[in-house]
Amino acid sequence: MTSPLRIVRLRRNRRDLTRRSAEGRALRAGFGFGFVLSAFAAVLSLSLVLFYADLVRGLPPIAALPLMLDPQNGLLLQPTRLYDRTGQHLLATLAPDEAARQYLPLDPQASPHLPQSLADATIALAGPNFWDQPGYVIEGWKDPESHPTIAQQLVADLLLWDEPPSTRRAIRERILAAQITARYGRGQVLEWYLNSANYGHYAYGVDSAARLYFGKSAAELDLSESALLAAVSQAPALNPIDAPQAAEGRRAETLDVMQSLGLIAEIP
Repeated sequence: MTSPLRIVRLRRNRRDLTRRSAEGRALRAGFGFGFVLSAFAAVLSLSLVLFYADLVRGLPPIAALPLMLDPQNGLLLQPTRLYDRTGQHLLATLAPDEAARQYLPLDPQASPHLPQSLADATIALAGPNFWDQPGYVIEGWKDPESHPTIAQQLVADLLLWDEPPSTRRAIRERILAAQITARYGRGQVLEWYLNSANYGHYAYGVDSAARLYFGKSAAELDLSESALLAAVSQAPALNPIDAPQAAEGRRAETLDVMQSLGLIAEIP
């Protein structure tokens, strides 16, 4: 006959064995889940790396911007010249009236320079949070036709102009906008934009637009004229020559926006 003490020991051993077996199964399940989770994380990380590599493949160098917009020899600041097939004889110069066009800095210590009213009016319409943004916003990335920041518009116009609109291009645009803002700063981005933006009626750059619409240098623009050109840069077709009434209405709207943002005390 088995003694009571032996029976207690046997029962205790069975309980210990059952508990160790359950703990072993739980441990193995935990290791299995951890392995699956780690594998999933690795695959996800690899997919993200490959996706990003595809996005940045063939991105134009942001160093092209200073070359295009150098105040003295910028490629975009030169009139378009047509030569014969030998490349020796000039046949025609497009927009010859742009010969007097200047690249104007924002620096108030420079002479001449762009007026602060123009910078304020442009920022009021193109992005009131300009000085706090990293150059891009996430919102709107599904709309390839939208360029919601000044840096993104600059990239779309000068670096990605030959890429068809797509979600991929919208993401690439944001990558480049972040890069140019980080490298060159917001002030330089704004200056480049003002000196290269489309102001309608074949006028590119605000000095060209000021001479076309007002017969003066952009350095001489007053508040009202600055507001009008800021509005035209957002909708070039609505310029004073092609759509004078619409341009005037948008000038008034721009001044209202500037006043609401506290950029001006009263509307002239």
